[in-house]
Amino acid sequence: MSLIGFRREEGEIEYLEEVEYSEEHLEDDLHEVIQSDPRLVMGTLTSRENSVLGSKMQLPTGKELDLLVCDEQGTLTTIEFKRDRSPRSAVTQLFDYASSLSRLTQEQFFELTNYESLDELYEAFDHEEDSEFDIGNFEKEFEDALESPQLMLVAYTITDDVRRMTRWLREAHDLKINCVEFDYYEKDDAEMFVPTIIGIEETQEIKEREESPKQKKYRRFHGELLERFNQKLPHVTGKSASSRNYLTLPTGDKDVELVWEFKGSPGEKELRVVMNFRYDDGERNKELLEKVLSTVEEGSLDIPEEIHSEDYGSSGYARFYITQGVGQLDDALEDEELKTWAVDRMVDFYEQLTPILDQDLGDSTSIQ
Repeated sequence: MSLIGFRREEGEIEYLEEVEYSEEHLEDDLHEVIQSDPRLVMGTLTSRENSVLGSKMQLPTGKELDLLVCDEQGTLTTIEFKRDRSPRSAVTQLFDYASSLSRLTQEQFFELTNYESLDELYEAFDHEEDSEFDIGNFEKEFEDALESPQLMLVAYTITDDVRRMTRWLREAHDLKINCVEFDYYEKDDAEMFVPTIIGIEETQEIKEREESPKQKKYRRFHGELLERFNQKLPHVTGKSASSRNYLTLPTGDKDVELVWEFKGSPGEKELRVVMNFRYDDGERNKELLEKVLSTVEEGSLDIPEEIHSEDYGSSGYARFYITQGVGQLDDALEDEELKTWAVDRMVDFYEQLTPILDQDLGDSTSIQ
């Protein structure tokens, strides 16, 4: 029997016992859990925001696709659920769904989804006005993803034959297909889902081979920051480097995040160390931001740079940050002082700010 222990603030350790998910649940239960929050299976693959485009979508072939997810960069992921063990036929189903999607025009595609157009889908994500990634980039990524979407099989147990098949598809054919196996724990009215992504390293290698020169530079820079950060705070994060202009580190609360982020046009770039508040409640975001800013004014934080704060996005999000001028991205790659600054300040943010927010955010947990 496997147990997970957890402790509430100032409380005794409680235990959740692992049980067979399929004994008491239908396949629809697993479907509904992940549909309500795709981060449960997508969070290890990407730090990007995801939106559900359709659930149990009826394709032109008459087949029903369990779940279709799109991230803020336009990448599509088709998801098939099996509540217990994964049959080999599930892989064939994913191929069938992908081939059906690849034959659709944009107009035909959006007739099947929760969105009316590509523009509406793009606007569903919080793209900032000065973001390097505009709707033109989004449409290109989306068109590529429609031609060849990511595939994901989710089951309580991924069988050995399915593991072999999907590994061969990744290694021999560069197919972005992952399996998600999860352990399920429960006690009284508490449940815990612990997912394991199978094939994530191979999938990451495939994505890296597809990256542009600029994306590779971002990945290299973020990779160096992560390596140094992990040396200073080992066992804090399991994140991998990002090919975007930013890299997000969760803080233990899904709606508060730490970020390294490049902003500005080529030749005038700056690097920021950021804390974002992304609650659905805009007033809550302002409250937490004001709490941190008041602590800064009192001199309780040992952060020498000027702290900037602002609202952002269309959902009432808030953030504060410090910044350093960079110039060109190539300059950042060669600037050892900049990298040291970025890592040291991120460590300061983590060590000094998360304790201040613990009273509001509840128990601290490890960054994932």
